[in-house]
Amino acid sequence: MRIKKFVAPTLKEATEIMKRELGEDAIVLGTRRIKQPGIFGFLKPEMIEIVGAVEDEKIFKHKSNGEDISGNTVDLLKKMSKDIEARRKNSGEEIDAESFERYDYSEIKSEIEEVKQALNQITEHLKYKSSIQYPAALRKAFVNLIEKEVEEGLANKIARAVLTNLSGDELRNEKRVEEEIIKIISELVKFSKPVKPVRRKTFVLAFVGPTGVGKTTTVAKLAAIYRLFENAKVALISADTYRIAAIEQLQTFANIANIPMDVAYTPEDMARLVRKHQDKDIILIDTVGRNQRQSEHIFELAKFIKSADPDEVHLVLSATSSYKNMIDVYNRFKVLVPNRLLFSKVDEAICLGYILNMAYKTKLPLSYITTGQNVPDDIAVAEPKVIANLIYKEVLL
Repeated sequence: MRIKKFVAPTLKEATEIMKRELGEDAIVLGTRRIKQPGIFGFLKPEMIEIVGAVEDEKIFKHKSNGEDISGNTVDLLKKMSKDIEARRKNSGEEIDAESFERYDYSEIKSEIEEVKQALNQITEHLKYKSSIQYPAALRKAFVNLIEKEVEEGLANKIARAVLTNLSGDELRNEKRVEEEIIKIISELVKFSKPVKPVRRKTFVLAFVGPTGVGKTTTVAKLAAIYRLFENAKVALISADTYRIAAIEQLQTFANIANIPMDVAYTPEDMARLVRKHQDKDIILIDTVGRNQRQSEHIFELAKFIKSADPDEVHLVLSATSSYKNMIDVYNRFKVLVPNRLLFSKVDEAICLGYILNMAYKTKLPLSYITTGQNVPDDIAVAEPKVIANLIYKEVLL
């Protein structure tokens, strides 16, 4: 890899010089504005400096107007080494540390630092080779998205949108770039508003998903919120007949909150119980957790969901799960026709970019996130600004 600096009045001219020197395969690693040299340099227009790079085998042998960073540093070190070695041979003595004082190390240090920065930029470029070359502030934001486990293609889409929406000083302002990214994330994701109880209709909400994602606790939280804060008439139906503990857990909560609860053992039971509670504002259905790899169990659950004919089917996913596993769950649970995504265990997740990946890929609106086991606390409506800040900054507003 060969790295060089090029200076010109405009970015276009600097890039053209780089292409002439290094060839069409050269890439821009970074840009900055610099003052012109000389006493009155501050009175003259600023110049554009770019750092370019190209693989060794792709270098074109042309006359250069650029400055070879790595070459300058190596030449300085070689000169120092040869000079000291010549003095040692002539004197026959070892050169002590004081003999080095006459060399100007500041120039070498500066050159090495520039090489180091350029190598860091190359590392980022090679690591995320599908990205275009972004300004420094945007490149930093792009890397942050990748580190949050946002898919590289989606991170590039966001970064390109920032390039389109911002310009000039805005693109050099990290805070402004961050604000724009959060805005773009909030626009990329669909969101669903919570059901508002109305006396003229009974809303049926079902919650499905793999084992251990917290469906029963989530149902209890929402039941408490609707009962205590919305003053709604609520009924609970459990179809989780495979786990006795789950029924007992929900029944205990129902008794405390004075909410009627029934158990559906068959799809026919489910249809009958939904009809039974047509006088309620909200019916919340808890279902058995299913291993997505067991297709026969998923299809069995689908019969219960079809009998309930719910208004909303929330696919509950654990934020601690891998993205690959989330995609597999979604693909196998599609037979249940989910129309909402709900992410649990957000407080336990290391990275939250998966939320953005899933919402963007499935096009399903986000409904809620849960952040703990406390009922009715530790649940929040998925709102654009809340989710965008959570994904990018890992801050729950």
